[in-house]
Amino acid sequence: MEIRRLDVDVSIYRNRIQVTDRTTGKFVDQTAQHAFSSDSSLIANTRFLEDTIVRAIRQLLVGGFSLKDPIAHVVSTELPLSPSQKDIVAIALREAGMREVVFDD
Repeated sequence: MEIRRLDVDVSIYRNRIQVTDRTTGKFVDQTAQHAFSSDSSLIANTRFLEDTIVRAIRQLLVGGFSLKDPIAHVVSTELPLSPSQKDIVAIALREAGMREVVFDD
């Protein structure tokens, strides 16, 4: 079993998170169990956003991973994120175990 650093691309859509493992190409499309978006905001409920992120990342965790310095690249969002929404996303990803969060704008 190979142990490697977790390095993922994250895309955020209304009540849906997509995560791709950059090393293996494995793709997960996770629908929110509880809506984190509202009619007026892509991110309306941070707790449900974090829950959806954790569920998506958990599906990727097959095999050996080093959780030393895991990194998430936010590569796509359905709507542009405001600076405060970027902060919310970064916090949710860090709470999900990501050490570094990069926004690929």
